[in-house]
Amino acid sequence: MAVALAMLAAARIPASRRKGSDTVFFAAVFASLSAVLIYPPIYIPLDGLLGGTNVVKLVLQSLMVLGLWFLRTAIIDAVSPETSSSQRTSLHRIPLFLALAAQTVTFILSAPTRTTTQWSDDYGAELMPALFSLTVDWYVAWVCAEIAYTCLRFIPRMSGTFRRSFTLVGTGCGIGAITMFVMGVEALSLATTVIPTFNLRDTATYKLLELTSIALVGIGLTLTSIIGRRDRLRIARWEVDTLKQIRPIHDRALGCVGKNRALRADETAPAQDRLHRMVVEIWDAELAAGSSSVLTAEERDYILSVERRLDLEHSH
Repeated sequence: MAVALAMLAAARIPASRRKGSDTVFFAAVFASLSAVLIYPPIYIPLDGLLGGTNVVKLVLQSLMVLGLWFLRTAIIDAVSPETSSSQRTSLHRIPLFLALAAQTVTFILSAPTRTTTQWSDDYGAELMPALFSLTVDWYVAWVCAEIAYTCLRFIPRMSGTFRRSFTLVGTGCGIGAITMFVMGVEALSLATTVIPTFNLRDTATYKLLELTSIALVGIGLTLTSIIGRRDRLRIARWEVDTLKQIRPIHDRALGCVGKNRALRADETAPAQDRLHRMVVEIWDAELAAGSSSVLTAEERDYILSVERRLDLEHSH
């Protein structure tokens, strides 16, 4: 699990560098750290250094809560623009704060006295430790269910690889929601007599469902990252090639009406901005020339096609 999440984080590094911040990257980092801490050869000695009271358990589950929140934010922003982060207030983070507060309070009231990597086996029969497990399990189930529902709503509007990618994400989250809801019920069953006791958490079925959920979500998000990078490289190549082809037309057009009509040039500006400037200057030169066009019919068609392509890219 840690390796799969680390691979997702690595795949999102370019997006994080480009945008300065990337919620999928943070989601993968927090979740992979949580998966690393749960590994017994790391958990046991580290918890011993912190007093041997399972503080590492609280830390790793807090990391999981944060990671899932970032994942939820990233996916909802991606597929549901009307609910993007720019339109949300601090009130939208109340579920996150409640989950962190509830698990902290139930952990403190659990008062664990010895390090264990089998929390349910050693403490699960007591009410507060069971509520501690329930808080995280049902928080995970709620986040996964919301992501699955959001994908289900907006997938019909998508097409091509993005549709397939978010289908994988929605399916993975749907499996995760059902699995973690059942885990929450199991946590209650261990501490009460109302619900019949069952033990799914330690079975191969649970581990398979858990890994399948993470794999589907990871593959889906990685595909979107790869597709986005491929499209950006394709657009960048087109912009460079177009600059080479349009520059002679631009220089000749301005030569016919006077170089003083040119806007201030910035050769360090992005290629898209320089293309926009040249297109504007070419049309301005065409208007200034009056009845004696500075463009051939082929050049006019080419400039119009470049303009349409630029407008389309800008709209995305």
